[in-house]
Amino acid sequence: MRRPDDEIGQPSGGGDNGQLRFDDLYREQAPRLRRWLDGRLRSSEDANDLVQDAFARFLGSGSRNDLRRPEAFLNRIVRNLLIDRSRRLSNRTPHVPIDEANAPVARATQEDELELEQLRRRYRAAVEALPPRMREVFVLHRVEGLGYKEIATRLGISIRTVEWHVGEALLRIGRDLEQ
Repeated sequence: MRRPDDEIGQPSGGGDNGQLRFDDLYREQAPRLRRWLDGRLRSSEDANDLVQDAFARFLGSGSRNDLRRPEAFLNRIVRNLLIDRSRRLSNRTPHVPIDEANAPVARATQEDELELEQLRRRYRAAVEALPPRMREVFVLHRVEGLGYKEIATRLGISIRTVEWHVGEALLRIGRDLEQ
């Protein structure tokens, strides 16, 4: 049982390591956050994505080891993500097809095209470097557009396992692209 004054990432009296503490936090908070977001977004896929983003930001936070109430910090991250999402949606310009009548004013330069191609190669390499099962789950979700439940059914694994694979894949790909 986690005590409120235990710190994430710090060993507790029982010899837990930081990963176990994070896993406990994820097990306790992810379902609650998913339900809360699902009620606001009316989309379990969007709720799952925001929960994954929140935990990725939590992991990336340098101050997470000093938190007395990591749940409160996680709640703040989720609220901030909702605010960011709302701003993005309100500022989104309508989709305009690119054709002869709607050609972009400025064409991409050769340098832009080379940079984009390098980024694509690094992304493909990062995806290829994932363990086979994680890569399969990630591709089914992000490339083929399947929902977590569909992937779980197709592969005979739990939805939580699908969530973990997608979240871990995003973290690993992000790290590889930053290098």
